[in-house]
Amino acid sequence: MQADFEQGIVWSGKDVQTWVLEQCGKTVYLGRTYEFMRAAGFSPQKPRPRHVNGNETVKADFKAKG
Repeated sequence: MQADFEQGIVWSGKDVQTWVLEQCGKTVYLGRTYEFMRAAGFSPQKPRPRHVNGNETVKADFKAKG
């Protein structure tokens, strides 16, 4: 994973889940893969999806109050 990081390759939790299954023959929950990545010093890098019906005006007003 570290070598891939240095090359700019980003692993997802699903990638780690597949790798563990292939290398160790173990099935792990997706949430556990994120624990593995955090323990190795990595963190999730993809932004969370936005709501399809999100109102940008309301969101901007909420941020201004913060």
